[in-house]
Amino acid sequence: MKIKKRILLITLLIMVMIGGTGCMSSEGKILNYIEDKYGEKFVVEGKKEGSVLFPEMYGKDKIFAYPEGKPELIFEAGESSSKEKKYYDEYIPAIWGDELTRSLKDSLKRSLPQASIYKIYVNVAGSKYNVNMKELSIINYVKEENKDIRIVLKVAIKSQGKPNLEEYSDGLYKAFEEIKSLNTTFYGLSVGFVDQSEDINEYVRTSNVNNLPWSNLAGNVYGYLLVNQNVNDINSPNDLMKYYTPVKE
Repeated sequence: MKIKKRILLITLLIMVMIGGTGCMSSEGKILNYIEDKYGEKFVVEGKKEGSVLFPEMYGKDKIFAYPEGKPELIFEAGESSSKEKKYYDEYIPAIWGDELTRSLKDSLKRSLPQASIYKIYVNVAGSKYNVNMKELSIINYVKEENKDIRIVLKVAIKSQGKPNLEEYSDGLYKAFEEIKSLNTTFYGLSVGFVDQSEDINEYVRTSNVNNLPWSNLAGNVYGYLLVNQNVNDINSPNDLMKYYTPVKE
């Protein structure tokens, strides 16, 4: 009887020791990783649990975070499915997207309607960047390091009723040409026409991580315009607006 109790006690101690060394959640581990890597404090806005059985297919645990006081720099970080590294993060592309959003502010303000909200975000396949590039300008990165990145201009245009497309065609064409002129291999323009009563700020702010198309928004969306580098017949504002898709009521 004493032997059984002793075995049970030892088993419990082992379980406590295992639990004590592995009690930190995956969220906490990912947060520690990015804070140690960049020497900054981050706020976790959300998380998504991955697949235990099929991580290569559905991914592992991830979080959505931003540096304290800078929610516009939201990015994704998580457990890597690769055997070569344990974690990944997309903080530097978030910084680059914000850089472009700010540096192109004046020109986009002239091109886009006043009642619009926009954000530029950057995707870099294969994480072809490192922590030492945190201070590197996106323009210099494209010129000197890697052109094979994707730059997307996301725009929400508020409209009182169904939009008059001719009213926006010239400005959107100029904006699209400006994104093209950055000379990256991949680029795109994503425009949603929403009712003026809709609060669309959070959707645009998180557009680089939410993967939610205009057609799936709960609010009143009249239509959307999606074009990218694969569309090679846009030579005028009218050509661009041919890609407008109305949302069925």
